[in-house]
Amino acid sequence: MTGTYRAAAAALLIFGLAGGASAQDASRSFERLVTGNGWAMASYDRASHRIDTFLEHPYRFAGPRDAAPDLCFAADESRDLAFDTYFGARVGATGEWLSEVALDEAGYEVGTNIIRTSHHVGPGRSVRVTTYTFMPTEVDQPVLVMLARYENVSTASVEVTPHAVFNFRLGNAGGGREPSSDGEEASWDDGRATLYEYGPSQGTIAYTALSPVSRVSTTVGGGSAYERLKSGTDIDDARATTGPVNDMAPGFAAATATLAPGEDVWMASSVLWALDEDAGPDIDALRTWAAGRAPAALLAAEKSAWDAWHTTPPSGLSDAQRDLWLQSAAILRMGQVREAGPGFGQILASLPPGLGFVDAQWNISWVRDMAYAVAGLARSGHLAEARAAIEFQLKAPRGRHESEVGMPYRISITRYFGNGEEESDCNADGPNIEFDGFGLFLWSLGEYLRAGGDAAVVEEFWPVISGEIADVLVSLVDDSGVIAADSSIWEVHWNGRQRRFTYTSLAAVRGLCEVAEWADGRGDADAATRYRDTAEGIRRALIARHTDSRGALVQSAEDLIAGHHYVDAATVEAINWGIIDPRGRTARATLNSLIDNLTVTTGTGFMRNDDGGWYDSQEWVFVDFRLMPALGAAGFEERQGAIRGWVEGQALANDLMFSELHDAGTGAYAGSIPMVGFGAGAYIVALSGEGVAGPACGAYAEEPDAPPVVDGGAPDGSVGSDGGTSDDGGTTAPPSDDGGCSAAGSPAASMGLMAMVFAFFFVRRRLS
Repeated sequence: MTGTYRAAAAALLIFGLAGGASAQDASRSFERLVTGNGWAMASYDRASHRIDTFLEHPYRFAGPRDAAPDLCFAADESRDLAFDTYFGARVGATGEWLSEVALDEAGYEVGTNIIRTSHHVGPGRSVRVTTYTFMPTEVDQPVLVMLARYENVSTASVEVTPHAVFNFRLGNAGGGREPSSDGEEASWDDGRATLYEYGPSQGTIAYTALSPVSRVSTTVGGGSAYERLKSGTDIDDARATTGPVNDMAPGFAAATATLAPGEDVWMASSVLWALDEDAGPDIDALRTWAAGRAPAALLAAEKSAWDAWHTTPPSGLSDAQRDLWLQSAAILRMGQVREAGPGFGQILASLPPGLGFVDAQWNISWVRDMAYAVAGLARSGHLAEARAAIEFQLKAPRGRHESEVGMPYRISITRYFGNGEEESDCNADGPNIEFDGFGLFLWSLGEYLRAGGDAAVVEEFWPVISGEIADVLVSLVDDSGVIAADSSIWEVHWNGRQRRFTYTSLAAVRGLCEVAEWADGRGDADAATRYRDTAEGIRRALIARHTDSRGALVQSAEDLIAGHHYVDAATVEAINWGIIDPRGRTARATLNSLIDNLTVTTGTGFMRNDDGGWYDSQEWVFVDFRLMPALGAAGFEERQGAIRGWVEGQALANDLMFSELHDAGTGAYAGSIPMVGFGAGAYIVALSGEGVAGPACGAYAEEPDAPPVVDGGAPDGSVGSDGGTSDDGGTTAPPSDDGGCSAAGSPAASMGLMAMVFAFFFVRRRLS
């Protein structure tokens, strides 16, 4: 299934995807490609033509640094060990590094983590250099494999000497992300053809020659491998340092090859990180995987391994959608932690480093993002990976915030450290305490089971599923009949900011209906009745107390009482999860409210709510994905197609990756990129062909003939509607022209904001 994705093909498809075209042009706005194997992450920068990121762990924070009485933990960053690494060549007497010559193209081998680049070097650009960089999925180690093919594309013979340089930093990091380059040392292991680099930081970097090399240099300064190639001279063969040095960038050089027209030569190397100071056993394991194969054979084997992993995409997809489906599955796989230990199986919210803002990198495991990732894995047939994520959460330690939750519980109230411990993402407004995760987990487990997953997981973990997840939801129902106030999906934090969010209660309804069915299957009628009755009670309360004067679902009871800024795209899950009839009054009123109030100024996608902050008011790609099935089920096919065409076109222009945000004014990628659950997972769910779920607990919510006068659970709270300018709540046919693409009443982001502002104005993702 793997294959090279061509930009020319993307250009032809951006406006030809099934379902409609966007009114704006899709274009490249993101310059990175990421590779990972669950043990580490590396990233290639198109702008500098270099691998410049190598995270020692895939996740951002391994664990809490110290005990914290308020449960607001500080944590050390996973270190980024790479300054840069890349190939070079001497062609005749001309030496060049690929970082300093034009990039012809870059992209993924479709459906893989293999980053492919192409350059031309030498006089007359006579040699084409194609590189393939990946973290092998069949090696349980943090290792990066780098392959380069040097092909003579001229009409005369040329002499080519392949080179590679490795500039990694192993000085002190002081608990931060970037180690210094001070105090580095190196030594050569001839038996393993490996250069070890080490320094004040714990651990060893091992550079292994996977194809023969003739020279290895550890010299610094003017005699370094980097400087010597640029001058067209041989690198020296100083294979060890005599003591600590600063800013070392070792280099390899292969033997010179004379290539006739059309002939090629390959170079292969790897970079392996070993936390153990003795990296030898890890190199031996890598050598076992390599098995003496030639570089081209290593590449072919990795492609074959990906082909064997993939399942067949749904029928009826265009070629472009098939590419997006396969690459989304690959992103999901890259986002799952495979390190042995309690963190195994967790799925990160995004792959680093995104746009480079350290405080906007979501390589952290949020329960919510993981639920949508599990759903994507299940619907794409990757049940082993889905189950690993499910079991990670079921086996994780009990949560720490029992005082806020009210009883012992199992699913984190926000997210997880790399070691599997709960983390609540505190800021000045306190922790995030999110009750939606309990229902979301149960929904994702239901997705796994409906896709053919092993039903034995329910029996094996029933005491946890029932007693520490489902019963928690039952206990959290407040006097108004909905789930008690929490931080919910948009993470408003605590300390008086929590509200009775509709999304949290919707997740509870869906999750409790799932677990009621499992209880029936176990013959536990009492539990089944308890869970089903609770779900139905929450559903009735939502219709009665969480709808505005038009009948549209609102963000929270408190926002409805306030009478403004209560439009929330997350309410669309009432349709997607089968809680309300997609063709009913509430569904149409809700969709019209979202269309009227949350359409961004570019005219196609949606912001997440109308609260008015910069982060809230950008186009949320996840929201676009969740609206797609709901719009289709409700009869808004034209708007559904326009969103699909726009978001898919953007991904085709940006190496098949989905971003967290599109700039509301320009459509440019923003936020964290690529998103895993909120991107790749949500896309697969939207494209899976299954549409919205059937009625939760066997029936849709009962809806009044006319919208009720509501009080949000408090007296004298009846309010008018800021729910938009559409008709009487959607009782007429849905719009057939532009889907109601006005932005009446919606806050628009200033088009003049600098991208750097993003790093300082988060609402959802405040970091410890």
